[in-house]
Amino acid sequence: MKKSILYIIIFTFAFTGCEEFLDKDPLNQYSVSTVYTSEQDIRFALNGLYRQLQGFNTGGNVNQSEYIYSMWTDNAYHRAGANQSSDLDFSPSKKVLGYDWQTRYTTIRDVNEFLARAPQAEENFSNPELYNRYIAEARFIRAMNYARLNFLFGAVPLLTEPTEPDFFPKRATREKVFDFVNSELDEIAEILPETYEDAGDEVRITRGAALTLKARHLLNAIDWYPDKAYLYTGAAEAAGEVYNTGIYSLDPGEEGYQMLFTRESANGVSNGAILTINYNRDFKSHSYELAILPKGAFSGTRSNNSNYIGATNSLIEAYQVKSNGLAISNAESGYDPANPWENRDPRLDITILKSGDIIPAKGGDGVNDLYVFDPHPKKDPTVTLESGVTVESVKTDDVNKNGINKTGYNFQKYMDFDFIEPQSSDIQYHFIRFAEVVLMYAEAVLGKDQNIGLAMSLVDEIRERVGMPNVSTSYGGVGSVDQALDIILQERRIEFALEGPQRFFDIRRHRLGEQLFSETNVYGIPLGDGRNANANVLDGDLDDSKKIIVGTRTFTADQYYLWSIPLDAIEQNPNLSEDPE
Repeated sequence: MKKSILYIIIFTFAFTGCEEFLDKDPLNQYSVSTVYTSEQDIRFALNGLYRQLQGFNTGGNVNQSEYIYSMWTDNAYHRAGANQSSDLDFSPSKKVLGYDWQTRYTTIRDVNEFLARAPQAEENFSNPELYNRYIAEARFIRAMNYARLNFLFGAVPLLTEPTEPDFFPKRATREKVFDFVNSELDEIAEILPETYEDAGDEVRITRGAALTLKARHLLNAIDWYPDKAYLYTGAAEAAGEVYNTGIYSLDPGEEGYQMLFTRESANGVSNGAILTINYNRDFKSHSYELAILPKGAFSGTRSNNSNYIGATNSLIEAYQVKSNGLAISNAESGYDPANPWENRDPRLDITILKSGDIIPAKGGDGVNDLYVFDPHPKKDPTVTLESGVTVESVKTDDVNKNGINKTGYNFQKYMDFDFIEPQSSDIQYHFIRFAEVVLMYAEAVLGKDQNIGLAMSLVDEIRERVGMPNVSTSYGGVGSVDQALDIILQERRIEFALEGPQRFFDIRRHRLGEQLFSETNVYGIPLGDGRNANANVLDGDLDDSKKIIVGTRTFTADQYYLWSIPLDAIEQNPNLSEDPE
């Protein structure tokens, strides 16, 4: 049967990460009749499921990643515009809907096969608790995918048993799928350990990951679920438990924040990592840098990078002034448009690759051959290093050229310049971070008890970690729940910018689209008066009339806040268009 062939495919892969977590036995020795008979078989199969967790794009396809959601927010824009729904067109025929639907249901079907066959090996486990843990880890992966489908599409088919790969039953109601995920995570959390003792198991799913995903799942439902008190109470309890375990913490200082997006945070080193998706150059690598880095940047053996997505000017201007915490639009902030990168929230420099930054150049060795990143058509900056060496810019990254991210701002998080082959990067992706726990806890206690004081003290932890002034200094007295919520959402925008779907979550669940997308133009760097390139334009000019327009967006609430079932899926199974049950 097709379903058997489909599932056996995942046995050809082992989950990849640190060496202790790799199962390197020849998997081609396994067959349908021999798998699921031993503890090792189950571990191999489970590791194959781990391998399907999405972090970065592993095949050059930016859609199959977590960071892709940024391009559907006010934070980023894809240069292909309508082709990638960066224009906010989410009609049923758009391919981005199909990617999410197909990849998540493929994983769900594989988990169902695993759960159906795993009992064949149960009696051969020396430790029953280990068997139950493996089952719980697989259920988590299924619950995680259902949580996302429930958030994106609402009412979806609820598959918990093996089926043919192209078959879908009628959709279950949104409430039924929501409750299924909640129940699964509650049960899973009681089985999974808080930590792992064996070397190499640091990246496996824990109780903390299950509780954090539960809090995320609950808060993501506040725009449609009728019992808001239930959501806030449950999220406060789940996030609060993780917050108070003492297992996780914010890696201190600007250095701790930056470490999260480098190899230094891999394999349990970061106290702020709750669920990490591992990569390894020999088994499972990714091509994130090739999809994002500027054309002039180091690209390994490939001729150049794709430079698909860039940060918007809206995001750049959202970063506050470091000395006083004020918005740069505030006349009292001291913001200097001639020196826009000075005295700003340190997370700006860690998140954004911007004009004047020095990076390894295309055609070099990825380390020593440098150039000045310059997206402006007329600037042509040069920088003299302390060594006396002069580093020049190139015209490759000119925003007026074709095939270039036209915002003029690129991603800096998770960037690496020492990959050689087109898909050989191995920086780990943190799917769940402790900072998210802190800010979800803040939002949940605010919604549950209107506890503004506790909520803002939690926000202070995030800000003070990178040297930003506390809430009181930055905002003065916080006099309402609405104002406190705005502060939390602002902090979430900055803390998680361009690394995952958090901003997309926030816009949808708080129905911010009408406000944020009322301006149809998407702006990038300032060019000059009338958007005519002028070398004298200030890099930090706040006048929209001087900024390049990289694209336009038309916001449609019905499409944005709840995606339609993909047209291809309905054509295969017309019952998906019927009322859910």
